[in-house]
Amino acid sequence: MNLKFKFLALFFTVAIATQAQTVYMKPHLGLRAGLNISRSTYSPNFIYNLKAQSHPNLGVFYRFRTKKWVFQPELQLSVRGGTFKGENEIVKNNLNYGSFVPVLGYILTEGLTFEVAPEFSYLLHTPNTIVPLRRNEMSLGTGLRFDFMDMAEDFSLNIRYIHGLNNLSTSQSESFSNRTLQVSVIYNLYKKK
Repeated sequence: MNLKFKFLALFFTVAIATQAQTVYMKPHLGLRAGLNISRSTYSPNFIYNLKAQSHPNLGVFYRFRTKKWVFQPELQLSVRGGTFKGENEIVKNNLNYGSFVPVLGYILTEGLTFEVAPEFSYLLHTPNTIVPLRRNEMSLGTGLRFDFMDMAEDFSLNIRYIHGLNNLSTSQSESFSNRTLQVSVIYNLYKKK
């Protein structure tokens, strides 16, 4: 009798664990919000001291998952750019972008995903900067996503480094690009039974 009870308890535990696992496997919508720590690169630079700035980021995504792979298209609004500090002036580059980010992820272990995130961004306004800028930016992001378990299972933490690939300056003699560390909290809208 005692052995039957143990088998029943084991079966019940495995059934619940398997059911909980299938919740994470289903495609779902999610929201993200966080902080960009961003700086701009500029060359040739003879007079400016380049400093990082903190900016917000907001986004929405839809996540598809298999046992080991993730595809997650995202739409984001983010602010990037750093501070250029000269002897007589300070230029704060607050560059507002709308971005499409088709994230591809590999699940290293349950709850930890390595991500590669190409980013196609469009500058939403004409900022006052030291050089005229192009509106289109292409970047490549890499990072990790940590999915919390148990009581915080609806939340995740995402850390990404985003490297601007193209020269944003319209001038042939100058180079301008963004470098961003992005830290976001994610709220997963899992479909509950």
